[in-house]
Amino acid sequence: MMDHLIILFVLLPMTAGILSIFLHRWHRWQQWTGLALLGANALVAVVALATVSYGPSPHLVSQMGNWPAPFGISIVVDPLAAIMLAATSIVSLAVYIYCLDQLPARFSGGYFHALFHLLIFGVQWSFITADLFNLFVAFEIMLMASYAMFCISTSRPQIRQAYKYILLNLVGSTLFVTCTGLLYALWGTLNIADIARIAATGQIQPAAVPVIAILLIVFALKTAIFPLWYWLPDTYHTLPGPIGGLFAGLLTKVGAYVLIRILVMTFGTAASVTSVFGPLLVFSAGVTMFVGVLGAVSMHSVRRILAIHIISQVGYIIMGIGMAITSDSDELRLWATAGAIFFIVHNMVVKCCLFLAGDLMAAHAGSDDLNQIGGLLKRAPWLA
Repeated sequence: MMDHLIILFVLLPMTAGILSIFLHRWHRWQQWTGLALLGANALVAVVALATVSYGPSPHLVSQMGNWPAPFGISIVVDPLAAIMLAATSIVSLAVYIYCLDQLPARFSGGYFHALFHLLIFGVQWSFITADLFNLFVAFEIMLMASYAMFCISTSRPQIRQAYKYILLNLVGSTLFVTCTGLLYALWGTLNIADIARIAATGQIQPAAVPVIAILLIVFALKTAIFPLWYWLPDTYHTLPGPIGGLFAGLLTKVGAYVLIRILVMTFGTAASVTSVFGPLLVFSAGVTMFVGVLGAVSMHSVRRILAIHIISQVGYIIMGIGMAITSDSDELRLWATAGAIFFIVHNMVVKCCLFLAGDLMAAHAGSDDLNQIGGLLKRAPWLA
């Protein structure tokens, strides 16, 4: 029964989003409904994590419509997906509670709640889907909700950056669905486990390598690694604190999760793929780490510092992925992957908390400019 209950990771946030649309004139009911369903989502995520960790099987698998894999749509919760789901559910619940109390009415009114839940819907679907096409669909749901949330207050800086954000992601989505079609033409399957089987048997054709390269560019763009990081520093700082924290904690981490799932777990045994992309990822990660820190040091705005520093922290994750696919040692590959996963989960929590704390700093001091908010220790000791 638990195998089929993993569909709740899709149904709960989708139901919350739909109900929030119908309840948008009754704000109190809208808030309590969203809170209850997010709480239920967190409970299911913790139960799923415990089940795959201590249960008889490390995988929970459900076939939609009972169509067998690799022809049907599979949803899977393995230990990696369970960890990401648990972290996502807890972070999203915490941000939602913060929004109920701290987000100004001009942001939280109307359809903010529906967009919030639909964003979580897309993120969680990305974690449990087991084929590339449904991964593309999950990405699109997540991104469409984020497009609308970018424009939620219609301030001039937000709208200006929203154009850049939407344009770049539309390009990425177009490349993604194109690669999906090309890979299906090559292998006749989009099931990730089936593709891993093909890679393990050495059946990766030379024609597939450039397609995988384009796929890597798509996820690198969404993760914001060098040289495709340039959209992020000017974008996230324009958002309200809790929405910026949600984006920083979840969206870039979805891209990093997919890179682990695709490059390490699917193509990690294909020398024709790892020998090409491993050194590139290690080099890109090193530059990403350096540039992110350098950019953060030069800023005086709390939100800008936190936004730019996302780039550096993504570099740490990508370094682990790059080391995992370049190493000949199974032990080093394991530890590098584990380090990347640990840092993803840690950063989801910490980065989100920093954005929320930065928002409270700005609320107490009237500014998020470090040159103007001295003396907060005396004025807000509990916040400090």
